[in-house]
Amino acid sequence: MSDISSKHPAGQPPTPPTPRPSTDAGGGVADVADGRPDVGLVPGVPAWRTTGTLAALQELVEVSETVPAVVARQAGLSTSELHSLRHLMRGPVGPVDLARLLGVTSAASSGVVDRLVSRGHAERRSHPGDGRRTEVRITASGRAEVLARMTPMFESLAALDATLHDDERVVVERYLRGATAAMRNLMQ
Repeated sequence: MSDISSKHPAGQPPTPPTPRPSTDAGGGVADVADGRPDVGLVPGVPAWRTTGTLAALQELVEVSETVPAVVARQAGLSTSELHSLRHLMRGPVGPVDLARLLGVTSAASSGVVDRLVSRGHAERRSHPGDGRRTEVRITASGRAEVLARMTPMFESLAALDATLHDDERVVVERYLRGATAAMRNLMQ
């Protein structure tokens, strides 16, 4: 689903591989014969050129798709439970709102909350402004579980971000926000 770098149309044999650019004396990538980066074709998108930035973006998307399942498995949680804890880290959420955030039915969300409560990672409380309503809150145990699993990644990302100069950060942010907008356009 997230493959943004198909190399040949489905049902057709692959085209012969384009020679990869060689490394120049300074460690940079030398241009291929026609001066363009290695070309990857996306069927129906004739202007597509696979560049280093698009290849890196593809890799990021693929890795980010697998992170929740791996982290949840390490924590002994389902991915829905992990996503619930992530949402609860931002503050209390009503059961109906949690179901909407997870993209599941209220009954499925209730089961997720039941499992988190039984593990001590969440609790149900009366809503402070309306005693007839319930809200779900993360507990210290749930917060500790999420932070124990995610802090190493957050620290690595913060360290990487700190290596950027302000002008570099502006370019990276513009690129990432544009990529996010392109993906969000598919959801509308």
